[in-house]
Amino acid sequence: MKKIIGTIFCALVCSANAMAAMQSCGLDLEASAPDIRFQDNGNGTVTDLQTNLVWRRCLLGTQWNSQQQTCDGTPEGYSWKKALFQINLNEKNAVVDGVTGWRMPNIKELVSLREVACISPAVNLKAFPGFIKTEDDKYATTSNVWSSTPHAQSQNILVLGLNDGMIIHYGAQDADFGVLLVSDNAR
Repeated sequence: MKKIIGTIFCALVCSANAMAAMQSCGLDLEASAPDIRFQDNGNGTVTDLQTNLVWRRCLLGTQWNSQQQTCDGTPEGYSWKKALFQINLNEKNAVVDGVTGWRMPNIKELVSLREVACISPAVNLKAFPGFIKTEDDKYATTSNVWSSTPHAQSQNILVLGLNDGMIIHYGAQDADFGVLLVSDNAR
């Protein structure tokens, strides 16, 4: 009987949201990035109440759709150097509901978003619902995001995989990955 109830419960929860059905979470693991940790600012950003950082909810190249509560468009892939140039040219001084100072996060900040209990994606879907929308998105280069942190033993840059939560490293010009912006300037 317990197995039947568990199966029915899982089916209801998983079918409630198509994205949640794609995400796989261990039920016996404590959430490392629970919903209560993120405050929706109602403008395409969330505040992480644990770190007091403000995050854009969408990768560069996509725009927040407040009616659909997801990101519209296709994320742009950038080499690390082009990403830094793009941020300095267009995003650094952008004002989003009074928040300025947008920058590329360091690897510790990115890892703080990782939901260790889940994969596909390994982030909180309520806070960041638009990163991986389809099965193909799991394998897109933009499912990895650049950090501002260089690898300690090479000239590579650390990258976080949004799909699996793994940290990898690549040369600054070797690949085009996604970019997620953060600000220290919480309102």
